[in-house]
Amino acid sequence: MANPSSTSSARRWLSADVALRLQYHDETAYGSTVSGRSELEMHRRFAVLHAYRQKFGLQRLVHEARAVLGRVFPEALAGIVDGTGLSENWLYPAPTKVIPAYLRVERDLGEVVVQIPLSRSLTRDLAAYLGDWQRGATPPQSGAAMSLWEALVASDALAKARPRAPSSRRTGVTYVGHASLAVSDGQHQVLIDPFLLPRSARYSNRWQPLSHAALGRPDAILITHSHPDHFDLGTLLRMGADVPIYVPTVARESILAIDMSARLRELGFSAVHCLAPWQQIRVGAIEILALPFYGEQPTTHEVLHPEVRNCGLTYAISVGEQRISVLADAGCDHSGDVKALAGRSRSREGAINTVFGGYRGFAVYPVQYLFSSVSRYLPFVPPSLWGERQQIMCDADALLDVGERWGATRVVPYADGGAPWFWLRGLGPRLDSKSPAAFATDPPPRYVQEVAAKRGHTRSDGPLASPLEVTVLKVGEHLPC
Repeated sequence: MANPSSTSSARRWLSADVALRLQYHDETAYGSTVSGRSELEMHRRFAVLHAYRQKFGLQRLVHEARAVLGRVFPEALAGIVDGTGLSENWLYPAPTKVIPAYLRVERDLGEVVVQIPLSRSLTRDLAAYLGDWQRGATPPQSGAAMSLWEALVASDALAKARPRAPSSRRTGVTYVGHASLAVSDGQHQVLIDPFLLPRSARYSNRWQPLSHAALGRPDAILITHSHPDHFDLGTLLRMGADVPIYVPTVARESILAIDMSARLRELGFSAVHCLAPWQQIRVGAIEILALPFYGEQPTTHEVLHPEVRNCGLTYAISVGEQRISVLADAGCDHSGDVKALAGRSRSREGAINTVFGGYRGFAVYPVQYLFSSVSRYLPFVPPSLWGERQQIMCDADALLDVGERWGATRVVPYADGGAPWFWLRGLGPRLDSKSPAAFATDPPPRYVQEVAAKRGHTRSDGPLASPLEVTVLKVGEHLPC
């Protein structure tokens, strides 16, 4: 795809100082999760409740939720609700009406530098072009690729300086940040939920995000679920069209789950594989077992349209002498519980050494979904649960329960940001915050250590600590295996 007659001085690499984002053209009736318009539609339809909160406060809205939602729902969900429940058009936005329209180049904190139109022909080869340019290339000869190259050069997204070569791979797990992990057997590397953000002058040279170049090209990628902080197409586009990517099976794209396989293939990825629970794969000496994903659904128990769910996978991974589990945002829902999964997996395959698990410091009342990134969850909640809070992801205690049930010796709290470039985007707690309110709603990972230190109590012996070691990793730190 590069011009062989071009001189070496014309060679460029995609810059670590920019992020790539896809923007979709969405012609569906009520908006799609792929484009994000479904959330905008929910916010518009429930604008009266945003105004209610502004006027009376969230406390009053939560206390009056049953009555208020009962009055608002018929008008707010007009067209979305039909005689059988939630309409097919809302539950299953037509995939053919949501197509890639622009490649957006962003700098720190989402500052848009340029938005480049995508033709259908360019879209089909986008992963190939950007993957090549990530590793360094000279300008294409002509056509749509040349126009894209020139737009990226003009926006300083293609740099002249060769990035530093990746460091040698060490056996174990490297914490990349938020829910991103790099697992290596010393020769091969598997990335899990890669979500890489741009470097910035606002961070010191010793405190910068890990880049694609620093990590090197992975031998495989695992995705847990399709929420944007776990399935980031802008990050994946720089990995190369032929990198093996393993995604959860999604039988039909819905308002709760993106068909990740189809969306990757339409961008030119050629080695996409769908996994179902209890399937196994091997990458070098790394053995991977796909496990069910429970939790992060609209409720912890009863739910309308249970056939529609946030489809996902968790993973048990063996590397060296260690077995780790990677749980992302797992918890409890009507179809299962990650605690029970831990017990079942232990009885089948044995204990886990280390559990990587997300945790949340709070449960939410259903009306609070309207003020979050998953407002589309609210229509799935039965009226009987409007006044009952939902703990759809593990809290600190539940995460420790999972570790103990699995026979683990260590728990690593993760999927909680972990660095300024995440918390400035609203992902996870500010690790430098002293605010009691911030601690209550989104506690830092050290809170899991505090909970583990006093798991029980007796009059004679005082606090009883969990037998688990809780390890808090900083971005870039490595856990040997």
